[in-house]
Amino acid sequence: MGAGDNQPDVVFMTLGTGVGGGIVAEGKLLHGVAGAAGELGHITVDFDQPIACTCGKKGCLETVASATGIVNLTRRYADEYEGDAALKRLIDNGEEVTAKTVFDLAKEGDDLALIVYRNFSRYLGIACANIGSILNPSTIVIGGGVSAAGEFLLQGVQKVYDENSFPQVRTSTKIGSCNSRKRCWSYRSSITCIAIK
Repeated sequence: MGAGDNQPDVVFMTLGTGVGGGIVAEGKLLHGVAGAAGELGHITVDFDQPIACTCGKKGCLETVASATGIVNLTRRYADEYEGDAALKRLIDNGEEVTAKTVFDLAKEGDDLALIVYRNFSRYLGIACANIGSILNPSTIVIGGGVSAAGEFLLQGVQKVYDENSFPQVRTSTKIGSCNSRKRCWSYRSSITCIAIK
């Protein structure tokens, strides 16, 4: 069984090099009038220091919550950071930094990595709260390569989601992860079957 638990109202969000998504409402995959329903990566969430997105807008979710977005945030906060942190040293030394690097260091308590993690969680949590308010699905399933951070990723997002969603949504729309390939493929297969019906 997939992370969406075969419910008829589910939102699936993939965090990879970008942010993608699929919306199933009343058992039907939403397409939209121009086929753009589910473009969750282009929800505007960053109004303070918006980063240009490949879509032509600024401040899109995928500029701050994808694997690329996490690196964007790392560079932003490293420029402002004046303390001593392992992540800061990696950036200053020109070493490769990935989303996995950031999450691993955040789990170890690295100060700069935690700043990035908290802001990543803020942007993604607010997006999930807005999705919950608009669609009220049973579950918002977070998958893709970034979701490999597992429960650690969910904890930060859940906290922000709880703070920014109203009671009926907070208690009925859950946030789940699809961080095992088996669960993700099961869920993707379900969406594909719905799309062909």
